[in-house]
Amino acid sequence: MNRVGAVCYSFQYSIGLFSYNQREGERFDVFKFVEATRDAGGECAQIFYSMLDDLSDDDLKRLEAHGKDLDVLLEIHGGTALRPDYEKTIHKAAAAGVKVLGCSFGMMERPDKIATLKEWDEHVEKCRHRLKEIADIAKPLGVTIGVENHLDFTIQELHDLIKECDASNVGVIFDVGNPIGTLDDPLEAADLLGPYTVATHYKDFAVEEVTRGFVMTMVPLGCGSLQLPEITKRLLKHVSPDIGFAIEMMNGQQLKINWLEDRFWAPFRGASAQQVAATLRHIRGKSIDIAEYLPVDEVDKLPHDERLKLERDRIARCISYLKGLLE
Repeated sequence: MNRVGAVCYSFQYSIGLFSYNQREGERFDVFKFVEATRDAGGECAQIFYSMLDDLSDDDLKRLEAHGKDLDVLLEIHGGTALRPDYEKTIHKAAAAGVKVLGCSFGMMERPDKIATLKEWDEHVEKCRHRLKEIADIAKPLGVTIGVENHLDFTIQELHDLIKECDASNVGVIFDVGNPIGTLDDPLEAADLLGPYTVATHYKDFAVEEVTRGFVMTMVPLGCGSLQLPEITKRLLKHVSPDIGFAIEMMNGQQLKINWLEDRFWAPFRGASAQQVAATLRHIRGKSIDIAEYLPVDEVDKLPHDERLKLERDRIARCISYLKGLLE
């Protein structure tokens, strides 16, 4: 059975990542994150590159040994591949014995950051060149690059990017929920991207339709709108059993997808009515568990100890749920 575990974002408050980087109190370091994942029942830990910034080569070797001692598969997500020091993360991954290094090329780029099709094509060309560049650096180090579908590329665009790169050490970090953000059907996404998948982000969104499109709120696995049993069934037809299934449980994170605005589609080459219908059928076909619906503004009101407990309890439940699907 594929190893199940956690993306470090599932412990973003405990670690002090992103909007919590200024919070007071003790924080997890990368070693504690791996231990917390194991304590929650996980066997796969996906680390964010910034957690390695202060680690020496000796520390990275110690991290590799720590993962082996706990029987936890280590992966790294390197953030955007367009940052100029991404190469540094490739070398850190190799030094820690990590075989899969993730990347993205932006998040929700269209239409607010990239408003026209011409600008989008220019961006894709830059991504294509950069992917080949980092793949060539990573290959002799034994590192595979996984490009995440990060609410930027449609699943077909990402498929084409990977195919055109034509590198044996380039694949996909398949995020099971993000296809919704580009009006792609998650079931079709599993079929199309599954053969190229080298790592995963497992999540669930409670999707609410609103005037301009929909709002997606992250909830524990099985409590939202995603048809996770069917997505998993399809994905397992394609992926190797040594690929990690890492859960991304960013409590209450909300994303607005204003796909009913004309400007949303300006930088896209369009989607067929059949494709959009499949996406809508997917999110309308399953009711959400309202008892588990907790938006981020409500999460942020919780006292410190309750925040820590929420992260710990929810990721343990998610790991148990996903193992149940795989079994």
